[in-house]
Amino acid sequence: MRPAGRFTIVFKPLQRLVIVLLLLLTACGASASAESSPPKIHYGEDVCEFCGMIISEERFAAAFVTGDGHGHIYDDIGDMVEAHLQLQEDVTAFFVHDHEHESWVRAEEAYFVHSEDLPTPMLSGLAAFTTEESAQVFAAKVDGRTLTFDALLAYYQEKFPPSVF
Repeated sequence: MRPAGRFTIVFKPLQRLVIVLLLLLTACGASASAESSPPKIHYGEDVCEFCGMIISEERFAAAFVTGDGHGHIYDDIGDMVEAHLQLQEDVTAFFVHDHEHESWVRAEEAYFVHSEDLPTPMLSGLAAFTTEESAQVFAAKVDGRTLTFDALLAYYQEKFPPSVF
């Protein structure tokens, strides 16, 4: 008889194999659903995949990652949106830089300012912000309007209907 409070498990070879397989499946599932990260941009060296210009201003740079894990980089938020509408690829994440702090932000969570008076690399007049309040303050300074990412996509779809692409 075994002493009370002790618990001994004897694993058979098949049970060990099942446990190893379950652990591997769990690990693969975790990595597949892991959050996408923005691609690395070498400012002053890398070129925009839409217009071919060198990406030099971090605060206007944008990117997206497709389902196959490939990162696409752009010198202007407008170029990223136009490229997405043209390519119609399965995008897992869009990224933009916060205009004030120049840090990456998920575009789906950002707030955008559109102003004809805002000089951007390809003249889209777009800047991104982490908070709606920051976007509204900046919009007032540049006589612009604030947009969510969904509203920005809708604006570009209207501005550039599918027949244009």
